[in-house]
Amino acid sequence: RQTGADAQNICVANPKVEQMKKVAIGLVVTLLLVSCIGIGSVSAAGYLDKEIIVNFDDLNATKAPDGKLSLGYAGLSWDPDWMIWNSPQAYYAAHSGDTRIHSHNFGGWINFSHDVEFKGAWISGEPMAQVSFEGYNDGVYVGNSSMMRALATPRFLSANFPGLVDAVLVNDTMYNFFCMDDVTFVEKTLVVDLDIRPGEYPNKINRNAGNNVPVAIVGEASLDVTTIDATSVTLEGLSPVSWEITDVCSPSGASGADGYPDLVFQFENRGVAAIPKVQSAAKGATVALTITGTLTSGIPIEGTDDVLISDSSSTTLLKKTTTTRISTKR
Repeated sequence: RQTGADAQNICVANPKVEQMKKVAIGLVVTLLLVSCIGIGSVSAAGYLDKEIIVNFDDLNATKAPDGKLSLGYAGLSWDPDWMIWNSPQAYYAAHSGDTRIHSHNFGGWINFSHDVEFKGAWISGEPMAQVSFEGYNDGVYVGNSSMMRALATPRFLSANFPGLVDAVLVNDTMYNFFCMDDVTFVEKTLVVDLDIRPGEYPNKINRNAGNNVPVAIVGEASLDVTTIDATSVTLEGLSPVSWEITDVCSPSGASGADGYPDLVFQFENRGVAAIPKVQSAAKGATVALTITGTLTSGIPIEGTDDVLISDSSSTTLLKKTTTTRISTKR
């Protein structure tokens, strides 16, 4: 029979219990450091899969054929034979909303500016029409879908390509006897580390100030910032007034050079203050701001950092330290 003291001794001597204690203590220390010095989780720039559905529902026209689809609609490049269609007609139903597209030809091209995983699209039309997809990458044939007969009720035609594509040819066996809706693909988005007001914590925004707000896309071993198209970058839709490549911070949030140049933008403070979520925030609130853009290859990028709405004349800020780096990687 074990006494209370025996059980206590057994517990203390148990290596699993001791390990659990160490882990718990480590987590507490980590949380305290994050709270005190403002260093968040550290992770290398990496890719995130985003499913995109182009549904055409924001388009409006008044007659059939309703009008040409914009060649650059939804950030893609469309064959000039694609037409908008939102007038009701038997057999040619949209999958969502009222608007779909059709081709004044035997199909047409869809060109992406970068590699994507093309999933497919919803097809309807006269039963005499049979539709299929062909995928290409840099002009090289990747694969084709099965051929599907069009019906009055929209059905999803899966591409099932064996690899990524940057262009898709939609084929129809009959001239202008089908329509297409909800074109679906998955694109890779590069998630970058973002540092608003590098070297300062918290990242204060005074909506009454007249200076610029520096915002850095942090360079690191996995991201050469010279591969970013700086002209494409916006902060919540706001364009920068200038930018430069300089080494000012690190993925840990610490200020100072780390050997990897950063891409630092300057945004007008009044423009930042006019961003709706900033404009409507209460003083003392924390607001997440996201930067978006593309690499020179066309791959989308995005990154997010928080700002504190201060509306204060004080410029006293806590400098981020360079002595501690907390990593979430194993």
